[in-house]
Amino acid sequence: MAFERIRSIRRNCEHSTKLALFIVFYTNMLDSLLLTAVVPIIPDILLDLDEANFHSRNRTLYRNESGLSLNQTQSQSLTQKAFSLSVSALNENTKVGWLLSSKAIIQLIAGPLIGPLCNRVGYPIVLFCGCVVILASALIFACAEMYIPLFFARAVQGLGSAGTVIAGMSIVASRYPDDRARSGAMGLAMGGAAFGVLVGYPFGGFMYTFVGKVSPFLVICVLICVDLGLQWFVFNLSVTTENACRSTPLHKLLRDPYILIVSGIIMISTMAMSVLEPTVPLWILDKMHAEKWQLGLVFLPDSVGYLVGTNFFGIAARSIGRWITTLCCMLLIGLCLVCLPFATTVPQLILPHFGIGLGIGITDAALFPLLALLVDTRHDAFYGSVYAIAQLAVCLAYSIGPSVAGQIVKAIGFPWLIRGTAILNLLYCPLCLFLRKFPRTDEEIPVIMSHKTKTENYTKDADTENSSFSYGRLCEDD
Repeated sequence: MAFERIRSIRRNCEHSTKLALFIVFYTNMLDSLLLTAVVPIIPDILLDLDEANFHSRNRTLYRNESGLSLNQTQSQSLTQKAFSLSVSALNENTKVGWLLSSKAIIQLIAGPLIGPLCNRVGYPIVLFCGCVVILASALIFACAEMYIPLFFARAVQGLGSAGTVIAGMSIVASRYPDDRARSGAMGLAMGGAAFGVLVGYPFGGFMYTFVGKVSPFLVICVLICVDLGLQWFVFNLSVTTENACRSTPLHKLLRDPYILIVSGIIMISTMAMSVLEPTVPLWILDKMHAEKWQLGLVFLPDSVGYLVGTNFFGIAARSIGRWITTLCCMLLIGLCLVCLPFATTVPQLILPHFGIGLGIGITDAALFPLLALLVDTRHDAFYGSVYAIAQLAVCLAYSIGPSVAGQIVKAIGFPWLIRGTAILNLLYCPLCLFLRKFPRTDEEIPVIMSHKTKTENYTKDADTENSSFSYGRLCEDD
């Protein structure tokens, strides 16, 4: 009797769109939580390793030369010297930078492979496997004490993130076939990532300082296990291959000009953030003589702005018109970037950073549902490949941005780097006009995964005769 009741509850949960949305939100939050929790921990771990290695080498050298052990004064002198040399090494070499960027590099490589895999085996099983990989990454972080294991853990997280992000957004797109509901749902799903970033930095720093290095990762492991249990209970984790032949190939989606325009906007707007992260801390240390504790808070307004943008502007962007919303947000990002170098104190950075985060958040909330709509109207409605392309755009921004930013700062300085990024955003703005209307393909309008046709939701543009569709008028309320 109890088993039958559990089966009944599970069947009801399998058809719950809100529960599926919560799981995607929760998964995105945990991924971002692990992503940011390690940021205040890794530099200090590497600093301690450098200090210990330097101290050990000098103590051995002194004993070999003198035949005597170090006294307390000499030991303290070597420790201070080791500390200063270690700080200098961490500021100048690229070990920390490579470690932190390894996730984006692996995610960039894995994305094009994960998208078709989602279409072949089903979104839920890819989401589940991605969470298992992230759990393995958190466990490696908890156990690692040297650079190579830490680097490996960060790279492994990139593989897991590729699966969770692509499969998670695909699940939301398939569970919410109506464009209006999908816009709000995707905004909430992306808000999970913003919330994880918002909580991750203070969570990692606080736990590491007061409890120890292992504790934050063990907490994240427990939270991921809860997520895996929810996915097992709610989703059907069996492999489904019947839809593989119906999905549009990745190379065909890459030839769609509208998908390329949307992906380009995602990449250009995200690049505004990717060039700020490695350059702003050094700039404010040099020009504003900021305290070290302020470095972790300087990007807090970006996270708040992104959280507000994704959670509250998804449906509004659809109602106003996604192309207008995207155009205005790119102008907002460009304006905030232009204003940022004029700041002379850390508090003056709050408003530009909030505007940049808000602009990126609203842009993502507008364009991610638009990608699903483009697939619905122009291709077979299976979403793994198109969100792999979107993920590719984000990873390209975080791979190209930091590497290019460092060279440009050396050549022409920080202010012109930021102005150049603003100009790039402004130059891309006219391409938003192409998203006002997009024609459907000659193929029959696809049937989405729930096998409910959406033909009745499409409305022809009365001003054209070439079967073009105005996406702002699709899926109107009944």
